[in-house]
Amino acid sequence: MSLAPENTDAVLLCGGKGSRLAPLTQSLPKPLLFVGERPFLFYLLQNLRRQGFRRFILATHHLSEKFTDFLDDHHEFVPQTVVVFEPEPLGTGGALRHAAAFVRSPVFVALNGDSFIPQPLGPVLSSHVRAGNAFTMVAARAENVIGGVAGKGALEFGPTGELKGLSTGDRNRQWVNAGVYVLDRDLVSSWPAGCYDLERNLKNLLGQRKGCVFFSPSRLLDIGTPECFAEAKQMREFFVPEVTS
Repeated sequence: MSLAPENTDAVLLCGGKGSRLAPLTQSLPKPLLFVGERPFLFYLLQNLRRQGFRRFILATHHLSEKFTDFLDDHHEFVPQTVVVFEPEPLGTGGALRHAAAFVRSPVFVALNGDSFIPQPLGPVLSSHVRAGNAFTMVAARAENVIGGVAGKGALEFGPTGELKGLSTGDRNRQWVNAGVYVLDRDLVSSWPAGCYDLERNLKNLLGQRKGCVFFSPSRLLDIGTPECFAEAKQMREFFVPEVTS
């Protein structure tokens, strides 16, 4: 099996309240805050479209109606986009499980709606298939995380990149979760419904299925803190996608 972006759905996790960015997020969800002349989500979708992705699923909760307004304003830009409303906050794991019901492709990509890494996803998809993975997590090197790695999960992996879990301590924080995943839909559909975190429950969620790390040389930026959001507004050139080899 080979995977191409144009045949692969993309889920963007946009349900968080963005409490650290209050009061900005009282009237707009974090992914819809403006960076320059455009909402942050626009740059995420633009990057995915340039790589060939065509169908998008926005997993939403906080101010979900704002995402519908965004799509009304950008319908011609992303016509094949579905807004999925979570009636209660579900956490990363629960949100992926909930969104999987709307995914059409047997393998899909998922991305945090408040972070950006210009890693081309074609090689990640190819690696996922070649390795026989059910779950692939993109990792960023700690020194490439703009604004530092505080609060980000440190990866635990074996000598060939097999994913063993994540830790929240500072030890071995050489690679961190970049918030980008490639997942088999049947794996995610087997997860329980409800609210739970992906990172804390990763081992149980994988079960006997294979999970691996894709090590990216790209820089990672998220807008989750006032400092990082301010920095993002000063570096629009960062959102120009990297060229695949």
